[in-house]
Amino acid sequence: MGRTVTAPDCPYLKPVCHASLGEQSSRLAVRSGCPHITYARYASCEVLDMSTAMTAAVIGASGIGKHHAKWLHALGCEVAGFAGSGNASVAATGQMLHEQLGIQARGYTDVETMLAEVKPDLVSICSPPAMHHAHFLAAAAHGCHVMCEKPLAWDEAKSPERLLEEAAEMAAYGGGRIAGAVNTQYVAAVAPYLELCRQVGSHPGLPVSFFMQMDSRDTQKRYGRVWIDLASHPLSVLMEFCGPGRILPGSAQVAVGEQQTVARFDYEPHSGPVCAAEIVVRAGQTEKLVRRFGINGILADYEGRNDEAGIFRTWLSIEGREACSDDLMYLSLSRFVQAARGETPRPLATLSDGYMNQAMQLALLQAANGTSIRSEQQ
Repeated sequence: MGRTVTAPDCPYLKPVCHASLGEQSSRLAVRSGCPHITYARYASCEVLDMSTAMTAAVIGASGIGKHHAKWLHALGCEVAGFAGSGNASVAATGQMLHEQLGIQARGYTDVETMLAEVKPDLVSICSPPAMHHAHFLAAAAHGCHVMCEKPLAWDEAKSPERLLEEAAEMAAYGGGRIAGAVNTQYVAAVAPYLELCRQVGSHPGLPVSFFMQMDSRDTQKRYGRVWIDLASHPLSVLMEFCGPGRILPGSAQVAVGEQQTVARFDYEPHSGPVCAAEIVVRAGQTEKLVRRFGINGILADYEGRNDEAGIFRTWLSIEGREACSDDLMYLSLSRFVQAARGETPRPLATLSDGYMNQAMQLALLQAANGTSIRSEQQ
């Protein structure tokens, strides 16, 4: 099935095997271990053979969906179909997939027709958020493994209560032989972060404080849309560090500006100490993007760039020391494919994780009080 490697050879195993990380180590061993293995333990792991092809389809392949198609193709899936909004869009996307990625996929303007004709094993939903729920239900009706882009459900015309009902309906799907995932890929950065902490001699322990800032160059979104577009990622990283939990009632301070939202709140996990969290999301940035996260005051900057071989990787740096891991979206899709094939018990972020994430996202947006809060970490 694969080749066995020992812990020193596997960069994704080291963070979860380091004894000084204590309780957090054992939890991350299952939740955030090596993306190429069924589970991470203390001695060895298998790098899986991805040769068994699965048929994949992408709904919305011209934006973020092209990266889904690229990595699904690289992971050995046959990307056999994609759906777009119209004939012109489908033609342009099909040409792009063929010329840039070498993918020969049939394009459709109707999702139901694509699902019926392609009969995919797994589907990536990368359409606009207002269409996620309908497209998810269509894929689920065909028994597909489903990965949905974040947020699970968002439509400005719908109430928060209705959006949570849709997200809950999506979260109820999956389990058993069906894999359901949300693409909050930054959870894959937690294990490399902990390993880099070890390398620089910092051992953060259990999280009692959390900070993450995420900048974007997007100039199209304003006010709450900036939060909805970006906040899923910091919330997912917080949940990965701390485990599932809740926002303590009355603890949230949220300021929504035209291009920036700052949220501060206390997060109470089901197990472990309360964590004081701060999240900053900014859009329309023209200077160097700030992308930074960490726990207990140990902050890492991160960026994506090519390595010496021209392969796009994720790079983290703490105190001038740098380390790299595979592209985070690749890691997210890799775990999804493994879960679909029954080779790992769960994807990086499940649909249930996506529901909890969205519930917190909406709760914090509703808590916005209009006051100006300056990030203490800026």
